[in-house]
Formats: sequence, C-alpha cells, structure tokens
Amino acid sequence: MGNDARERIIEACERVIARGGLRGFRMSDVAREAGVSIGLLSYHFGDRDGLLQAALDHVNESAARRAAAGAGGAATAGAGALPEGDASSAEDRLAALLCSEFGDEPQVRAGSTAWNELRAAAVFDEERAAAVARSTSDWQRAVRRLLAEAAPRTDPDEAALILTSLVEGLSGRWLTGQLTAEEAQRAVRAALRPLIAAGAPPVAETGSAASAAADPVPPATGPGRG
Repeated sequence: MGNDARERIIEACERVIARGGLRGFRMSDVAREAGVSIGLLSYHFGDRDGLLQAALDHVNESAARRAAAGAGGAATAGAGALPEGDASSAEDRLAALLCSEFGDEPQVRAGSTAWNELRAAAVFDEERAAAVARSTSDWQRAVRRLLAEAAPRTDPDEAALILTSLVEGLSGRWLTGQLTAEEAQRAVRAALRPLIAAGAPPVAETGSAASAAADPVPPATGPGRG
C-alpha cells in the first residue's frame, strides 16, 4: 500500500473517531470511510489496536508537517520531526509546532478530537495508556529539542512538560467551543514568551563595552595602588 493510501486510511480513522468516539468504533466503518476493503486494513495495520496506534502517531506527524510549512521549512518525515535550523529560528519553529495543534481545517479538528478521545479512553485501558504515552513522549521530545535550541538556559524537560500539558488543556477547551483556534494559539505564544526570555543565552557585548573587555585598562599606579 502506497503512502497516499495509508494516509487516506488513517485520516478516515480519525474522522470516524471524531464523529462517534471509540465506543462504537469499528474497522469496517474506517474501511467504508476510506473506500477500501476491510481485508486491506487488517493486512497493513493488523488489528484495531494497530490502526489506533497509527492514528495517534499520525496526529504528531501531521502537526510536524503543518509546523514545518508554517515556519517556512520543508516537511520532514517522522513523528514530531521538524527541519533543523539556526538558533535564531528555533523559537519560531517551536511556536509553529505547538500552535499547529489548533486550526480551522476539518482534518486538524478530526485529528485533535481523535487524540483526545484516545487519551480519555486510556484512563481505563492499560494498553491504550501505553500507546498514548509513546506518542506523547515522541511529541514531548520534539518540543524539548527545540527548547534546548531556543532557550539553552531553561530546563528543557520541565519546560516541554509544561508546554505540552498546556496544549492538551487548551485543546479540550477548543474542541468544546470555549476557545477559538486563534485564541488557543495566542495563549500558547503568551506562555512561550517568558520561557524563551528566561532561558535565552546572554546577549553578547558589543561596541565599546566589548572593546574594553577585550583590551582592559592597565592598573593605576597612583595613590591607593602603590
């Protein structure tokens, strides 16, 4: 099965979950939504759990692609992957990655709804909890990498936990109509700014101050120094 067909099936899975949740979720509904046979789903994804894990991973991958496009970079493969760049653009890439979780496009909403539904179901299902934990860890590592680049004096593990938890909380409010996508994105940027400012490297000395530091004045020899 080509990548296009795989993408179509996983997106169909997200839409089915977004419409009806997990309680009535059936592989046959996904096959019908994607326009493929149930046998093809079973062959390539195994069972229901394999398809749901693929849907979780796809949410991360889709967010990374949207973020890469939003930050002006080329999309890259792999969960949570973003193009490498210099430190000056790391903050923009981090903001793009976090804000890409919100949007008015139907598939963005479907993916977010599926993620939240799977995360809620994980409270009562150990196997589902392990799958959600793996995908969350991938996402958090991507955020951590960009934080280490953009704010090297900030604890990247702690900051990544704070930011990803914030996005998950905002996502629930967005999906229930308490926030617009734009309001959620503004809240993310407002939380990100002080973290970046606190962890940014010191500003290099310039001009006469830098010159004085490089060529210190000799000690005085007059009274008080003799």
